Amino acid sequence: MTDQPSADLQPVLETLADPDCREILTVLAAPRSAGDVADRCDLPRTSAYRKLEALADAGLARTGTGIRTDGHHEKTYERTATGVLVLLDEETGDGFEFELAHESTSADERLARFWSRISEEL
Repeated sequence: MTDQPSADLQPVLETLADPDCREILTVLAAPRSAGDVADRCDLPRTSAYRKLEALADAGLARTGTGIRTDGHHEKTYERTATGVLVLLDEETGDGFEFELAHESTSADERLARFWSRISEEL
């Protein structure tokens, strides 16, 4: 049920359980370097790198390349998901299903999908 086939629920939940990762997600609306994220979130750079990589591995952020003012390249990170929908799958007994919501999906589309899933459960 996920929009990103490579995404797995466990890393998503573990990453979202970390308050620093949640704070980082709030500043990743635009591409930012790890140093910028560390400064904005008041984190050591090593922690910022580790948490940014965890967010990328969980499918909640993507990496890119930015150009610094001195002309050198730097790795950047940007939020890819705007929400996570987790459902208990009682019918199949497989545990949980989840879906990552993306900015390209409007609020109306997300609400319609949510109600559609609820009606399937009833």
